[in-house]
Amino acid sequence: MANHIYSYESNISAPAADVFAYHERFAALQRLIPPWESVRVISNNGSIQNGDSKTIRMNLGPFKIIWEARHQDYQANRQFVDVQVKGPLKYWKHTHSFRSIDINQTNLKDTVQLELPFGVFWRNWVYPKILKKLNRLFTYRHVITQNDLKDWMQLKSFPVSKVAITGGNGLIGSELAVFLQAQGHEVVILSRSIKSNVFGVRGVNWDPDKQFIDSKSLGDVDCWIHLAGENVAKGRWTKTRIKRLRDSRVKSTKFLVEYILKQKNLPKVFITASGTGYYPSSPEVMTEDAVKGEGILAGICSDWEDASTPLIGTSIRRVVLRTGIVLSKKGGALEKLLPSFNLGVGGPIGSGKQIWSWIAMEDLLRIYNLAAKDPKIEGTYNAVAPIASTNKEFADVIGTALRRPTLVRTPSWIVKLVLGRMADEAILASQNIVPKRLNESGFNFNFQDLELAVSHCLGTY
Repeated sequence: MANHIYSYESNISAPAADVFAYHERFAALQRLIPPWESVRVISNNGSIQNGDSKTIRMNLGPFKIIWEARHQDYQANRQFVDVQVKGPLKYWKHTHSFRSIDINQTNLKDTVQLELPFGVFWRNWVYPKILKKLNRLFTYRHVITQNDLKDWMQLKSFPVSKVAITGGNGLIGSELAVFLQAQGHEVVILSRSIKSNVFGVRGVNWDPDKQFIDSKSLGDVDCWIHLAGENVAKGRWTKTRIKRLRDSRVKSTKFLVEYILKQKNLPKVFITASGTGYYPSSPEVMTEDAVKGEGILAGICSDWEDASTPLIGTSIRRVVLRTGIVLSKKGGALEKLLPSFNLGVGGPIGSGKQIWSWIAMEDLLRIYNLAAKDPKIEGTYNAVAPIASTNKEFADVIGTALRRPTLVRTPSWIVKLVLGRMADEAILASQNIVPKRLNESGFNFNFQDLELAVSHCLGTY
């Protein structure tokens, strides 16, 4: 029997039936795993009804631990329970309770009963650490559930789609695939290897270099999301690498557009990524109407966007999302900055005065979902938070979240020596971009504040 009981509850702004249905979706388990946890779903048998089971693999230092849970006590729209049948604890029972407060509000309560496989001394030492871990976990889960259900309620009148994602195994694509499935869409990932790295999402073979897509396996698509492109920050910008950066975006887009226009059943919408590198380096505020910059990134982004212009004037709605620095614990700029801060040697880069336009991963996923569903979203949008931050502000916020000093400044000349031309355009440049068109559309950012966004990414609640 359990010798510890933990509970966490909050009110979700959605009917109990919708909150319960969200938890029944196949992608819900993956969606609710925090980014700081080294956890991977390896099997998901059924849903949450009696006898259904889930198996995950956790990495604890050098150890890999398998955790299997089986569901029981299912009561539609009221509760379900998962009990550990294999795992590191002596006993684990997790009850998910759903209590309707009114027609549009639900009390969601998670109650965990557990027993540790240690003696009294070890239990007294380990349990406070587990309690802290559970607090982080369920704070994150309830924030995600609240935000996802808010989106669902706002967009539920629009039909869900079959969505095909190129670059779906990348940082943004893999998160987007899970999010869209949790929102009810059917998702497939196009991959050169045919494999999907996202559990439960089907992979379909494509090779833009050979101008090939496995049409038979793919079938008709309602919404295309084009994220494919070589990582800009992966290495120095040699002439060869610049060509690869450009070709991986421009040529793949041209091929994909040509392929789409040849289909008998055309999709409703084509959404393509672009970048705020389109704009010049300037401390001045820039909206979607600002002029194009003159650098390498500006040229690549411009050509990338132009490659999909043949869709203009067709029945296909075309959306371009110029995306800033995406905040994620799993990759991108934040992940690259964390090691130095964890060691206590983080700080501003260069003068620290350069302006970085950023966006929380969670808000970016919501923007893609909005673009997929809302027929009024068309054209070019800046996918950035409403208020940009200086590099020094980034350093201070990360340092505060990690409780580390931010005294070590990296001189500009070192950054230029290591990164070459990329330093001037991507690290030391100022990009003071605002999401004018998203604001005009009524989109509400859940993470407008940098401190809140970083705290959510790192779980430093």
